[in-house]
Amino acid sequence: MSDKNTPETDLPGVEVPGKKGKPTPKRKDQEALRRRPVIADTKAAKKQQREQQRTARDKEWQAMREGDERHMPLEHRGPERRFLRDYVDARTAPGEFLLPLSIVFVILSLAVTGAAAVALIALFYFMVLVVGIETFIMTRRLKKRFIAKFGENKLPRGWTFYVIARHLNLRRFRAPKPKVKRGEYPV
Repeated sequence: MSDKNTPETDLPGVEVPGKKGKPTPKRKDQEALRRRPVIADTKAAKKQQREQQRTARDKEWQAMREGDERHMPLEHRGPERRFLRDYVDARTAPGEFLLPLSIVFVILSLAVTGAAAVALIALFYFMVLVVGIETFIMTRRLKKRFIAKFGENKLPRGWTFYVIARHLNLRRFRAPKPKVKRGEYPV
């Protein structure tokens, strides 16, 4: 039978529990078996992904034009953002006319010379200063109204930039489209 010096694994036909009965495969062979492309047709997958993104963007843009909050981008959704937008849209402020007037000032500054040019530039800087002060006052008032309605912990992240960017844009070109008329401040 078996000798005490001979281990049981050396006996032919005898399997020891816990052993697999075949040699361990090489690591490189196992990795080669697992290696395959993640996506079979990358060109078609990219084309499909671009089409899905384009469809989503078109849907979001349509929602921005119509004011449908369900399909708007995340940064425009919610009652807090709606309150901020409505407050800015209810105001008539010099800030919204800054860009068109600056274009007029540039064209006029090319046409005039001498003391008139200096006066024009001074007028432009004065207008920018007035818009800056008015924007600062508007954001402070809006913050007080917002906190009174929603509470201080509900102020959305980046709300100041959101409000200023909307404030300095012509009402006609604002997105999402204004839902309130001038003078209809949110309650």
